Amino acid sequence: MIDNDLSRAVTNTQAAAAAAVVAFNASTSPELPGGQQTSFTTNARATAAASATSYATQQGVSEQRHINYRFWVQSLDGQKYCDWAPRAALLSQAIAARDEAIVAAWRFDTSQVISSAQREAFTTSQLGTTASRSQRSRSIRRGGIALMLLSPVVWVFAYFFVLVTGGQVSMQAILPIAWLLLGTGVVFAGVRMARPLPLDDASATAASVTRVALLGFDPLSQPARLPRTWTEDPKVGERLDRFMRDAYTNFPTPSELPALRIPDVRSGRTEASIQVRAVLEQFAATDALNRL
Repeated sequence: MIDNDLSRAVTNTQAAAAAAVVAFNASTSPELPGGQQTSFTTNARATAAASATSYATQQGVSEQRHINYRFWVQSLDGQKYCDWAPRAALLSQAIAARDEAIVAAWRFDTSQVISSAQREAFTTSQLGTTASRSQRSRSIRRGGIALMLLSPVVWVFAYFFVLVTGGQVSMQAILPIAWLLLGTGVVFAGVRMARPLPLDDASATAASVTRVALLGFDPLSQPARLPRTWTEDPKVGERLDRFMRDAYTNFPTPSELPALRIPDVRSGRTEASIQVRAVLEQFAATDALNRL
């Protein structure tokens, strides 16, 4: 059931990505009928303006700024931005859709490499390590209590040092040093005790190496990590979205508007995931056809 769901997700996200790219390319095509172009521009412009207004409101932009924006969009620069923004919004959607397709493909490959039993075993191992770390943490606290209980040792140490030095160093001078030395020793010992024991499991190590070879990294040890994006510049979509949001308050000039084009697809030759590699090749082939 899980494999079927992931397989459908791969198909659906790839279809969505293809549709988003088609929509962006159509928006830049000079062959788009005039009436359709006008309808598209009006709707997309309203969507972009609503998104910018919502973001500005969330950021606490003053009412005067809202008024300034409404005046600006009626200026020549503002009109240029309004002509640019709808296509920028479509490009942003295309970039995000391709990102989702890459993640879906990678998750499908992950499901083929990592079984539920392996996930459960790894989680159990992590819980065991956490319990071991917690036990050693308690040892640190006990060491601190022992330090307080054995405080007379510090006095004995200080008195002995004073005798050895022939009284050249007073008790008041040596006591802080003695406390520091003893406290440092206990803390160091506690830290050493808190370190989890290294796992010497050859089969677990081999399985991790296999996962890295097939997926690019080990998702069990790095559960929050995602695969590389489909572009050489993973921040291109984020920068475009930020530019559109900030335009509400920055009022960019036409020369500052970023050029709108589908980013280059990164090479899949070194990609570990078979599914991701196939999706990258599909993206590259699609873009090559569109450039003809």
